[in-house]
Amino acid sequence: MIITAVTNSSCPYSALIPLLCKYGKSVKKDPLKAKDGKSSTNKKFTKKKIVPKSGKKALVSKEVMDALKENRKEKKEKRERDVSERKNQSNKKKKPNREPAEPLKKKALKEIRKAHDNVDYENITKIKKLWEKGREKELETSKKQEIIVELKKLMEGKIASLMFKHDLARVVQMILKFGKREHKNFIVEELKPHIQDLAKSKYSKFTVNCMLKHTTPDQRNAIFKTLSGHFKKLTLHANSVSVVDTLYNDYATSKQRTEIITEFYGKEFYLFRDVLSEHLSKVLEVHPDKKSVILEELLKLTGTFIEKGLTGYIVVQHLMLQYFLYAEPQAITELLTDKLVDQVVNFVHTKEGSKIAMRCLWYGTAKHRKLLIKNFKGHIKEMAVDENGYLVLCALFDCVDDTVLVKKAVLTEIMENLDVIVMTAHGRNLVTYLLAGRAKLNPALTEVLSVGDSNPHSKKNAEVRRQEILTHISPLVVQNFTENLSSLLLEKSTSLLITTALTYVNCDTMSLLTALSTLCRDDSSAVDELTTHIVLRNILQSANHQKVFTDTLVTEIPLEKFKEWCRTNRGAFTVLRMVEHKSADQHQSFVEGLKNCGINECSESVGRDKLIEFLNSSD
Repeated sequence: MIITAVTNSSCPYSALIPLLCKYGKSVKKDPLKAKDGKSSTNKKFTKKKIVPKSGKKALVSKEVMDALKENRKEKKEKRERDVSERKNQSNKKKKPNREPAEPLKKKALKEIRKAHDNVDYENITKIKKLWEKGREKELETSKKQEIIVELKKLMEGKIASLMFKHDLARVVQMILKFGKREHKNFIVEELKPHIQDLAKSKYSKFTVNCMLKHTTPDQRNAIFKTLSGHFKKLTLHANSVSVVDTLYNDYATSKQRTEIITEFYGKEFYLFRDVLSEHLSKVLEVHPDKKSVILEELLKLTGTFIEKGLTGYIVVQHLMLQYFLYAEPQAITELLTDKLVDQVVNFVHTKEGSKIAMRCLWYGTAKHRKLLIKNFKGHIKEMAVDENGYLVLCALFDCVDDTVLVKKAVLTEIMENLDVIVMTAHGRNLVTYLLAGRAKLNPALTEVLSVGDSNPHSKKNAEVRRQEILTHISPLVVQNFTENLSSLLLEKSTSLLITTALTYVNCDTMSLLTALSTLCRDDSSAVDELTTHIVLRNILQSANHQKVFTDTLVTEIPLEKFKEWCRTNRGAFTVLRMVEHKSADQHQSFVEGLKNCGINECSESVGRDKLIEFLNSSD
């Protein structure tokens, strides 16, 4: 038996040679050897599945395969033994086993960090716990005072260092609100040297406002002296401006207000603040030569206020208004940046802010006015019912030449909410101004609005502008009043709007007159109501509507209803005014009918007696 030697050690079958020799199996050829007898080591070896030929035995017998499996199993067991030995050796080197520590919760970790960062942590924790008890609404006053005394002991000498945290600032606010005078004095004395720093803090500024609210006038004066001379710097700060505004608006005396405002005019005026006023007009009376210097200073401040977005505060608006009142129109036009135009809607509801907004409209170009109207959109209803906001809208109607824009952006929103607007005093003033112009406006308000008549940017005739607006709103007002007639007649102030509308609208009013006559026909008691009586009297005395309305009443209402009217004094006077107008189409037949309907049987009244006297004299 000849066995071919396998010289290539990399052959996977080389391990099978001894086994083949043992069991007497032969191999015909080395699969890796070329025909010429040389080994083909450079060629890529490709495994092929051994498939036995038909009628011949397989090349590798069952005994060989069993031997291979046994070999693999021995190797695997050896590897497992080696791994277990290594583990045992490593466990011998380790320390004895200990119980694993429980993981700390987030809250516990937070407490540990706070205690590490804050030296006085235990004291602060006690203060917070006492505050939690003291802030309960149902806690008795005596127990609350005991808690305040304990808090005072814990916080003594440390308040200033604790005040810059939001939770501890609330503790001080509680003491100021519920504490006795001695406790408040303790807080004020402790914090007095730090008032300016507290006012600039995000959280402790509320404590300063609380001090102003819950302390005595003497304590407030002490706080004021601490801040005196620093109001300009504090007003230009985003946090402390609220403190200055609260002090100026709610607690400062007239003298203290002057001291606050004159600080912004310059150092020389601050030195003579005792003889000056917070209003620039009084200052200019004393120092007319200083106008340009003061206006230059106010212009810088106004630019800073606008840039920082501080225009929502009253003290800031007062300073800005002083500039707007005395600066030249051209200077105001140059000041109208996009930032200011965007902020105007935020202060139209204040007295000073509305005056600034009106001057922005008067001295702004067409572009500025368009941007202002765009920013007002969505706020028109609130402005219409506001004490100062409706004046801004009146100024808008007076100066904006683009009435198409006004109709779309402003009047549409007013007409959609007309039933709500007319139920407020300022809303009625606005609607009256739209209908009658300045004819029925308060003289003081007429003087305020007349300032803008000479503005350089309005080119259209004022009456033409007013008529264009009136033509647009007239049918809408008549329709709304017709639909809401009953609610308008409930109050005297709203019922007068019906007369105003009938007098000034330039459209057909027949629907409104018919609705009024139908109401009187269906409910005779309405004629005796004061509001309805006034409306009927005003219409029957009006030259434009007397004849039409009398004919409508005579046509719509049967004669028996007029007899019911005559049973009351106001109803009888209404009938008297109807028959006094002799130009009515059915006057004669109406008078004859009244004579024969038995008015004499009605209860005596001044109106009935005068009506009978008139009917008898008409024979």
